[in-house]
Amino acid sequence: MSGYSTIPYTIAFANELVADPISFEPYAGRARLSYCPSRAGDWINPHAGTLGSVGGILRARTRDLRDDPARRGSERMRKLNTRRQWRCMDRLLCQVCGDPATDSTSGLIPWPLTKTVFERTGPDRGRTNAPPTCWNCIPKALEQCPMLHEDFTLYTATHARSVGVLADLYRPGVLSAVVLAAHNVFVAWDDFHLHPRALAVAQVVELHGMKTVP
Repeated sequence: MSGYSTIPYTIAFANELVADPISFEPYAGRARLSYCPSRAGDWINPHAGTLGSVGGILRARTRDLRDDPARRGSERMRKLNTRRQWRCMDRLLCQVCGDPATDSTSGLIPWPLTKTVFERTGPDRGRTNAPPTCWNCIPKALEQCPMLHEDFTLYTATHARSVGVLADLYRPGVLSAVVLAAHNVFVAWDDFHLHPRALAVAQVVELHGMKTVP
């Protein structure tokens, strides 16, 4: 994005983006989305062994070349690196600098959110696919991010729980082709009927103990 002096940790670079083909393959008596060829670890399955679970959800492939400027290519400010976004959610890392976002004194997690990436699920909780931002990086984010210029609310949360993914949904087409049926759909970890059709592009967490910061 022109005018940015900081490239957020979660943003993808050109040579990190992967365009490997996908198709539907037979699995456990039904068809599921798969890369061609598939690899161990392509599917995310927090409910392995749960009744109704069929192999998990296919996660979009990306490379992680952020620390290799000679190979990574130019930044793609409208594209997320799925691996780093996932890492931020799992470890509560800042989406701007990649360091821990949790405040070491209060134990609270600062989380600036726009309406486009947040869905409230209760009085003090809500879902988002946007990772947290540490206190040190919030002024920088507010200065440089156009989305935050238009609309944002700053919250703190006591903890976050993984609840699913943001995914593109596909259906089988003719001659082994796949057809995009829906874009950026929330798929919960227990929405087992959608898992075989989903390509996860981001992890979604539910924030708890949310409070607005003036």
